[in-house]
Amino acid sequence: MMRVLFYAVCISLLSGCGYAIMAPPVALQKHDVADADKDGVINARDRCEQTPIGAIVDNQGCPSYVEPNTTAQASETPATSLRVLFANDTAKVSPDYVTDITAMADFLTQYPGVSVRLTGHASAIGSPEYNLRLSRERARSVRAELVSAGIDPNRIDIDALGEALATQTDPNAPQDRRVSAELLNFKGDVEKAWTIFTRRPQ
Repeated sequence: MMRVLFYAVCISLLSGCGYAIMAPPVALQKHDVADADKDGVINARDRCEQTPIGAIVDNQGCPSYVEPNTTAQASETPATSLRVLFANDTAKVSPDYVTDITAMADFLTQYPGVSVRLTGHASAIGSPEYNLRLSRERARSVRAELVSAGIDPNRIDIDALGEALATQTDPNAPQDRRVSAELLNFKGDVEKAWTIFTRRPQ
C-alpha cells in the first residue's frame, strides 16, 4: 500500500512540474548605432552629418578643414569649378567637357553635403527671350550629365541669365555661350586619412 501511495505521489509531482519555455528578453534599442556617413562615428553621437569620404574626424564625427599650403593648391581646379562652353544656338554638351563634368561629379560624390548651382548663359545673338530659354536648356544639359554620373538631382540647382552678362563688344563671343558652376555649402578641403594612395609631402 505504501509503495502504491509513493508512486502516486511521484506521478502527481512529475505531472505538475511542466513549464513553458520563456522567450529571451529583447533589448530595446534606444540609440541609433548605424553610421550613415561611414566616418566611424555612430549616428547617435555624430554631430556632423554627411562627412566627406575619407576625412579624419574627431570623436563627434566632425572633420578638420585645412588651408592650402601653396598658391597652386589654392587655385581652382576642375573638381571644384566648372565651365562648359557651347556652340552657337545649341544646348548640346560637347564631348570635350565630359572629363570636366566627370571630375565635378567625383568631387560631389566625395563631398555628399555639398550642392552645386549651374547657371546658363547665352550670347547676344537672337532675342532676349530666346536666349533666356537657351541658357536654361544649357544648364539642364549639364545637370543631366551630372545626374547620369550618379549625382542626386536634388543637389543641383538651375539658374539662367540669358544674355544678361554677354560681352557687348562681341555679340558672338564663345565665352558667353556657357554654363558655370557654383558650389554651395562647401567649407573647404578636409584633412584626409592616410591610405596606400596617399603621397608623401614633397
